[in-house]
Amino acid sequence: MTDETRRPDDLSTEEREQLHRAHQGLRNASHALESLVATDPLRGRWKPEPAPPEALDAARDDLHQAYERLARCHQDLLGWEPPSPGA
Repeated sequence: MTDETRRPDDLSTEEREQLHRAHQGLRNASHALESLVATDPLRGRWKPEPAPPEALDAARDDLHQAYERLARCHQDLLGWEPPSPGA
């Protein structure tokens, strides 16, 4: 980790790929949780069943871990501090 901030343009190809994977991981985790809690019924076809608590807990944990990975990448690669809770 560096003490100075870097610009995204300064990243190597490997660093950009690492950052891309972290962003993609957060998007995937967010979509997975969304599919469990925000599924719209299809009119005249079916009504979604509530997700089991274990599935919700696992999806929320995955989302939290993906966010932590992204924040770590931002900090390690760009020197950006993660936002404060409630900011």
